[in-house]
Amino acid sequence: MTLTTEPAQPVADASPAYRRPIRVPGQGILLANVALVLVAVLLLDVNLFNRASLSTLTPVVGVMILVALGQAFIIGTGGIDLSIPSTVTLVGIIVLKSASGDNGGLVKAIAIALAACLLIGLANGLLVEVTRLDPLVVTLATGQLIAGATRMYRGPVLAVSNVPSDLSDFARASYADVSVILLVAVVVLVVVALWLKFHTSGRRLAASSVARVAAENSGLAATRQRLQAWMIGTFVVGIGAVLLAGQIATPDLSLGTPYLLTPIVAVVLGGAAITGGRVRPAATALGALFLMLLEHILRVRGYSSGLALAFQGLVLGVGLTLVATSKKFRWSSISAKRGGTTSGRHQEPAVTQENQE
Repeated sequence: MTLTTEPAQPVADASPAYRRPIRVPGQGILLANVALVLVAVLLLDVNLFNRASLSTLTPVVGVMILVALGQAFIIGTGGIDLSIPSTVTLVGIIVLKSASGDNGGLVKAIAIALAACLLIGLANGLLVEVTRLDPLVVTLATGQLIAGATRMYRGPVLAVSNVPSDLSDFARASYADVSVILLVAVVVLVVVALWLKFHTSGRRLAASSVARVAAENSGLAATRQRLQAWMIGTFVVGIGAVLLAGQIATPDLSLGTPYLLTPIVAVVLGGAAITGGRVRPAATALGALFLMLLEHILRVRGYSSGLALAFQGLVLGVGLTLVATSKKFRWSSISAKRGGTTSGRHQEPAVTQENQE
């Protein structure tokens, strides 16, 4: 008896080829920015593209992008950094006092300020990632320590009140009415995005931030990678603080005050979860742009700045609520699939049957 088999049909003939849809990073916040610009220009009669608006808006957008990007690295690990305002103030005071207004001491002052940022990031990272302390408590405490150290370092009276002229001239420069601070922020943003996406070390850092246990099981030094995330995040914040000090020219002890809540809200608007996840530089930048645009529009129209703060608090509250709700829904769904319980011997048959299927 002879058995004959017909040749199998190619799989490609059975179903059409699948094409992956093209997705733009941060589509939602991108559309929100477009809508906000249209509302401002068409309905509120706010010209966002004249020289006065660009010279006022682009420097603050650039600084906020850098600070929010630094916060995004830390939130990506599931942490949060409340010491950023104190760090920004410390950097400004170091640049002011160490250089003493002399252009010859500017490079040294910037190097000291950025080295201090790396040490702050390392200290926060060690306390959070190694000792497993709560990041909210840790960074709140280190922020107070940094603020106290800054006041002692500054002293009662400074001999000079202005940063070196080379720094202020650079930070206040513009090209086609666009601040050089924004251009530097875009360059840093592109470098970070390319590094995270294409370089091995960046992809390892992203993997370790998203899932610590999975990264450790895969052989990655997850704790070391997460420490790097804290240090890189604080270093990027330091770059923004140096440029801010140059733009202000006379930094004081209130320099970092506006950067407590707003960078966190920018990261949330960019689609990141407070509980941690992949860093999205472009979406974070769009979130920072949206907040600065909104604040500028409200100021031009004569509304109170408290309205912008209330909006930021609302966005953060909604973001935290969605995170908690999604967790509860996910675990409820898993429990329902497993027979309504997740503990004890009653779970074992369901898990066994599920694995067999």
